[in-house]
Amino acid sequence: MCSSFNFPHPTTTADDFENLYKVYWVDHSVALDLVGTHETPKTVREGYYGAYLFFFRSCGLIFPIPEPILEVLAELGLSLTQLLPNFLRHLVAFLVKAREEGLGFRRSEFRQLVLVKRNNQNPGTFLVSLCPGRHVIEDIPYRHEKWREQFFCFQDGSSIYG
Repeated sequence: MCSSFNFPHPTTTADDFENLYKVYWVDHSVALDLVGTHETPKTVREGYYGAYLFFFRSCGLIFPIPEPILEVLAELGLSLTQLLPNFLRHLVAFLVKAREEGLGFRRSEFRQLVLVKRNNQNPGTFLVSLCPGRHVIEDIPYRHEKWREQFFCFQDGSSIYG
């Protein structure tokens, strides 16, 4: 199997899943699983989706994945594994801010706040650049080390993710 990324062998463990269940309040109806030796973020087994632990620990992602996030991803034709951390951070931050303000939030609103562009350094991933004056969160590191190492699969029958 060929991937456009060079992925190290994932270091996710069963203890990491217990952390997701306990610390990040993941419902046990979400089936978390370690990836197989030949699985990559682009080639997870049928019926499962890929994610990175970093997205939960550092980007504010939760299960079930909020429907507006899934709708934005679906409308853009992206999966979670195609996002870089800052893309997801901004998407979550705008969603939270919209909810605090009692506003709806969909792809059209997201596209008014950011520019989405392909990441030439990591083909198959996408970056978000904020439009001038659209800051909701500040002091976000631009680069992260080893955030892809803790990749896992999940199956959530109640999710519209796909």
